[in-house]
Amino acid sequence: MMISTSITQKGQVTIPISIRKKLGLKTGQKVAFTDRGKEIVIEPIPNFLDLMGSLKTKKKYDKRKARKAIGEYLAQRYVKSTS
Repeated sequence: MMISTSITQKGQVTIPISIRKKLGLKTGQKVAFTDRGKEIVIEPIPNFLDLMGSLKTKKKYDKRKARKAIGEYLAQRYVKSTS
């Protein structure tokens, strides 16, 4: 199936609704582009917060602790990449 669309002056394109439905894309969701020579593959990037509540645990989710842990992890990765 081939569907065409136009590129705006800002380099943006609208993903046709049939493709968005097939990939399960929602407004604001992130996508990844993979260059495979003459093809570009678009894949949805899953949002781990969508999984919240799918597993049962006795621990409560603490947004502040989660953000702090992510910040510390990213800081460690940055330090390693600049060393």
